[in-house]
Amino acid sequence: MLELVNVSTGMPWFYTIIAGTVFARLILLPFSIKQLRNSGALAPHQPRLMELKEELNRAYAAGDKLGVQRVALKQRKVYEESGVSMLPMLLMPFVQLPVTLGMFFGVKRLCTLPLEQLHWSGVSFLPDLTVADPYYILPITAAALMNVQLLVGASDMAATTDRTTVAHMINAFRVVSIISIPLMGQFPSGLNLYVLTGIAAMLVQTSVLRQNAVRKLLRIPLLPKNTNVKPVTLKESVDHLKKWFREKNEEAQRQAAAAASRKKKF
Repeated sequence: MLELVNVSTGMPWFYTIIAGTVFARLILLPFSIKQLRNSGALAPHQPRLMELKEELNRAYAAGDKLGVQRVALKQRKVYEESGVSMLPMLLMPFVQLPVTLGMFFGVKRLCTLPLEQLHWSGVSFLPDLTVADPYYILPITAAALMNVQLLVGASDMAATTDRTTVAHMINAFRVVSIISIPLMGQFPSGLNLYVLTGIAAMLVQTSVLRQNAVRKLLRIPLLPKNTNVKPVTLKESVDHLKKWFREKNEEAQRQAAAAASRKKKF
């Protein structure tokens, strides 16, 4: 796709990568709109879905297979009442993944090809797209924009997920974004340009689709007013992660003990 854009427009590779990335985001836009429609439709049922999630966890912990099936039927009923199909909603992120990863590895491979034009990108401050950014400007900017995107998109995530969980997820992504700076700094500037452009395009898309007038035009349910996510500290997120691992370990031990008990009976 990038080669087609470059040949048909004659643009330097710097602008070709930007244009190709924006075009890829436009291809994925209908899927993003569909995902927002689903999450918006489920938002009023969020308290009930959280109750069912807790009930499901208890059924799993007790090894109650019939209980798990009953809760699954209740969840399906809630989805049906909201007009959302469970399977398409679960598959939606995986539909977008091939395009995103395809572009990532495509640009990465592009920067290794013997194309003389890549050494003359068309802009003075980033002349060679095949070498790493010596000042880490691109990866640092991408990490900063990622954190802004997390804040802007938090309300949409909170519409279908427990807000405390969303707050911990945001902290996790913040840590990942910081850790990724030295890693991404080793990749060619062309690849970092793609990542930065993709995050910037996503941020613009999220900001535009948050506007009530745009949501009404695209038939996306308006977000409830009480979807603000209360920030949590990094220490609270670490404690939450430790608690989660401890509970999973205890659950595994209970299941192992129950399985051993059943074997003794036979």
